[in-house]
Amino acid sequence: MKKHTVISVAAAIAAAMSLSGCAGTVDELLASSDEAASEEEYAPSSQTHEAPSGQNDVGERGYSDSATQLSVSGGSLEIDRRTRSDSKPMGDSGWTILVYLCGTDLESDGSAASADIYEAISAQYSEDVHIVYQTGGTGQWYLDFSNSTIQRYVNIEGDLELVDEIPNASMGSADTLADFVSWGIENYPAENMGLVFWNHGGGSISGVCFDELYESDSLSLREIDEALNSVYDKMTDKFEFIGFDACLMSTLETANILVPYANYMFASEELEPGGGWNYTDIMNYLAENPDASGAELGEMQCASYYQHCIDNGDSEGTTFAITDLSALDELLVSFDKTAQEMYESGRLNDIARAVYGADNFGGNNRSEGYTNMVDLKGLLTAVKPYAPNAADTLEKLEKAVICSVFGPQHTGAGGISLYYPLSVQGSQELSIFSDICTSSYYLAFVDSAAYGTSGGDIDGYDNSYILDDCDDLWDNDYFADDNIGSNYGDFCQADEYCTIGIESVYFDNDGIYTVQLSDMDAFNYATCSLFAEYDGVSVYLGEDDDVIMDYDSMILQDNFDGSWVSLDGIPLAIETVSVTDDTSVYTCPILLNGEQTNLRIEYDWNAEQWNVIGAWAGIDPQTGAAARETVLLHDGDVITPLYLAIAGDNTDYIDAGDYTVNGDIEIEYAPLYDGDFSYSMTLYDVYGNYYFTDTVMFTIDEYGDVYFYPDDL
Repeated sequence: MKKHTVISVAAAIAAAMSLSGCAGTVDELLASSDEAASEEEYAPSSQTHEAPSGQNDVGERGYSDSATQLSVSGGSLEIDRRTRSDSKPMGDSGWTILVYLCGTDLESDGSAASADIYEAISAQYSEDVHIVYQTGGTGQWYLDFSNSTIQRYVNIEGDLELVDEIPNASMGSADTLADFVSWGIENYPAENMGLVFWNHGGGSISGVCFDELYESDSLSLREIDEALNSVYDKMTDKFEFIGFDACLMSTLETANILVPYANYMFASEELEPGGGWNYTDIMNYLAENPDASGAELGEMQCASYYQHCIDNGDSEGTTFAITDLSALDELLVSFDKTAQEMYESGRLNDIARAVYGADNFGGNNRSEGYTNMVDLKGLLTAVKPYAPNAADTLEKLEKAVICSVFGPQHTGAGGISLYYPLSVQGSQELSIFSDICTSSYYLAFVDSAAYGTSGGDIDGYDNSYILDDCDDLWDNDYFADDNIGSNYGDFCQADEYCTIGIESVYFDNDGIYTVQLSDMDAFNYATCSLFAEYDGVSVYLGEDDDVIMDYDSMILQDNFDGSWVSLDGIPLAIETVSVTDDTSVYTCPILLNGEQTNLRIEYDWNAEQWNVIGAWAGIDPQTGAAARETVLLHDGDVITPLYLAIAGDNTDYIDAGDYTVNGDIEIEYAPLYDGDFSYSMTLYDVYGNYYFTDTVMFTIDEYGDVYFYPDDL
């Protein structure tokens, strides 16, 4: 990949001066570091995972809280759902689409909700097709809407009519959703009904519709289930579709929740571009085809969505799928059998390593955060050598996903993702998952993989209690170990608690930094990590995946030659997002016009050139919501590369000066400026842990020559 382009010595020195210009921040870090407490000694948790009596005791749910009940009998999954003995359409003809429009910062910062409303009301009007909105969840509307009450509007001949107004409430509340759905089907019944959730999405764990007026309260999948179950008796039929104009919501866990309430699910596995759905296309299609089925509308929607992404210049990462929910139970039963084979194979490390190669969605890196949403097709393909039933589950998946589209970054995505702990961030995440998981075997497998983050001996770990027969899988007293995810966000040295055995770190006869491993059982992959050194402060310049790995001899060697990915000669603190045969996507922290975000760049292996994708804000660490829009860059935009500076126990971001966009943005491998640096490898294990090997100092002189100090090892 390295296409080395030499920049002038003057430019390299200028880059160094830009970094040195942060001396004030560095001094502050050093001062605060002197006062910091010493790091606590790390200790692994116990091996046996036993559920304490009464833990997570929520009582019997039955149909009072959910229209779905999953049970385990004789080790097999059984599915019981609410059904109607006599279904009939909720209206006489046509279509009504209920849009649960939680505006949040998408509206207050960029009028995205208003833009979608304009799309809908500018379409061809039909008296047989209605789109009905409930608006809330934002501090500012660009249309003449209230932000102090919840309002309800309906489209009438190219305009909106306010038809109801109620006191403000959290759009992240099950009660608020239930009230809207109940009101909508009572006042605007149609032969075909649709329900759309509009807002941010965070996948199976975080849910959807984050209300900025109520501390980003969101709808979890369980709350969606609770709300729709509470109005079940008012519905004489299923919704023809339930869709998510939000990121990351085309998941197995979401689909399972929706089966009793809808015939089809419309959603994206990946982030949705800022433009989202094209409501003009949807309303025009239904005006011309008022008798269209959900499948027919879905086929149109897939094509429309992809074209909308192209028109908005953001189609590279596109995914969208239509799932036939009537086929889901067969998929779930087959997946449970595959999960059983995965769990009983005794090949946890091998399977976990294979799953890391599957496509995943929403970033999943230290810089942008983790959603832990992995493509189901990719996971099943990866585990086929260990779980023969995966072939059958793949067939069931293909039957369920009746239409899908994807861009070049997700070629071959299967249409449905599921939760997998690429880097689990704590026991609460697993507790949430246990309340929506569709298979006790998969929960036990995920729990085992997540336990690996604690540093305990996975071979001695026992969580077989999860597999006990039960009447309600979601009320099975699951207990997640408190130490799960303990390594997340830390700069951990490879020591005696490292899950990867290291025999030695040295320079070989050719002067190449070399790591000799003694045990690769839990090893996943390695990167080279680079730091600039300034009087006791280490400035993280990111990591490059250009590492030579000899698995037979268990030797890792760097391919570092003193150059780094740079923006017009300014080094970027890059981390890998995704790698395919055609492209590699990287991210790095920046300020864009003064606002912190991440710059996404792509290396095209075929064209052998770098491309700038845009800026993406990542996953909100507090709420789990995914930023929806990838911001395209324009002339006049100011990019300020950021670097994490580490002084003892203290960290903070510093910058390297500004770069103003003017024409094409020049990304290339460029020689580093003259100065002092440190270098190490970062070893990643199959559980998402990462460890830094012993560092070595090196100096780059004014002529670009690199001098290592191997005696430091």
